[in-house]
Amino acid sequence: MNSIINFFISSYIYVSLCVVSLALATQYLLLSFNIQVLCFLFFATFISYNFQRLASIYKNPEHSRNQWYIQNRLIISALLFLSVIIFFGLIYSFNIQSIFLVLGLSLLSLLYSIKLRDIPYLKIYIIAASWCFSTILLTVLENKLIVDLEIILSMIGRFFFIVAITIPFDIRDINFDKKRLKTLPILFGVERSKKIALIMLLFFLIFEFFHYVVFSWEINFFLASLLCFGYTYYLIKKSGMDRNRFYYSFWVESCSISIVIFLIITAIFL
Repeated sequence: MNSIINFFISSYIYVSLCVVSLALATQYLLLSFNIQVLCFLFFATFISYNFQRLASIYKNPEHSRNQWYIQNRLIISALLFLSVIIFFGLIYSFNIQSIFLVLGLSLLSLLYSIKLRDIPYLKIYIIAASWCFSTILLTVLENKLIVDLEIILSMIGRFFFIVAITIPFDIRDINFDKKRLKTLPILFGVERSKKIALIMLLFFLIFEFFHYVVFSWEINFFLASLLCFGYTYYLIKKSGMDRNRFYYSFWVESCSISIVIFLIITAIFL
């Protein structure tokens, strides 16, 4: 069981499901579903993160996570080959606006893997922007929805949420990143970085509350956001350099999945 869980995490299948969960939450809140977009995001995320891992192996083959990847390179290569085929098969039927968005995000992912992640202060914002546009705007464009104030506020709130849950990963990688990057934990220390993450999370909740008051008045929507806030707050608060890799790669990553779970729970009981 541990080997299976480790495979799902290390191969980035799990993080791909997290991206899909955020997009599904968006579709649920907008009451505008698109299974093709969800499938596309899964395979696009899988390709993007594995490509970044390949670039990391080239730069630092001795890293422990890269060692696992090298040992399992045959099955990962097979999955990547299959994912690329499905990726192009799905994007073929997208409208032109969605295709341009995907091309822009793909270029950003490529540049991030090669050079952008080494630019000081930029790493966390590239990740947040990519997840924000892919999990919200792609559904909006593909379902031909209007980019109105509700969508813009949702994107801003999502951006704050992604920044908040990304900071703990910078805490995890502080010993590795300090050789070449200027991340928040390196600049401000672990405790101050956690406080920044919690402030970002609070901004997320404020935007969700504003969305509830102005647009939806669906109490289960806001309650799900409130439960997600509490769950994520606890995991960020408990993060630190003494936590093992599983804490971040499984539990902190699960914050993205929690919003869908809480939406389902609140919909059932309210």
